[in-house]
Formats: sequence, structure tokens, C-alpha cells
Amino acid sequence: MRKIFAVWCVALLMLTACTQPIVYSADSAEVTATLRFGSALFANAAIPVEVSFTQSGQPYAVADVVLDLQMPGMTMGTSKPMATAQPDGSHTTTVLFTMDGEWAIIVTGTSARGIERFVVNKIIVSP
Repeated sequence: MRKIFAVWCVALLMLTACTQPIVYSADSAEVTATLRFGSALFANAAIPVEVSFTQSGQPYAVADVVLDLQMPGMTMGTSKPMATAQPDGSHTTTVLFTMDGEWAIIVTGTSARGIERFVVNKIIVSP
């Protein structure tokens, strides 16, 4: 009976973890870039991501959005997917983390005030 209860608890925890949105954000000059991942962060899996920008809680227009995936402390190539602009002002793309561990994503784009750059740190990817 204990074994069945333990399996049930683990299954419930896994289901709960899957339903929680995975959101990271970074601020730069009063603008916030928010990354919403469409699935759990696992190595070598295609993961959809939506990027949105706000200033004082209002949508902020940024074009030509590129994500630069980097693994701090590692000397390896980077992945730089370009995001596609959506009608609601957000941008979407798919990312691929090539190994588990801590990652950073540098989000760049162009706004009315010029080049925008946001560094999103401490993104944890599971094996």
C-alpha cells in the first residue's frame, strides 16, 4: 500500500510540475523582456518559447528579436534562433539546449530607441 501511495505522490508532483508555466525575465532601462517556455526545460529537446516586452506594464515594441543561448563557463558554439513577430506584439521561436546545466539567454532586438539587450541568467536545464 505504501508503494502505491508513493508512486501516486510522485505522479501527482510530476503532473503539477508540468502544468506550471516556466517563465524567466530580465530588465534593461525600464523595459522587461519575459520568456515563457512552452514545455519543461530538458537537454536536446525542441522547446517553444514566447518572448514579450513591457514597459510600466504596457506592451513595448521590439523588432528583429534574436535569442543567443550560452552556457556560462563553457567554450562552445552558441545557438542564435531568430524569433518570429506575432500579431499581439510577442515573438516566438524554438530553442534547443544542447546539454543540461545552467544557461543564459541574451535577447536582442531593435526598438524606437535603438538596440535593446536583455540578459536572462540562471536558466536551469534538466538532463
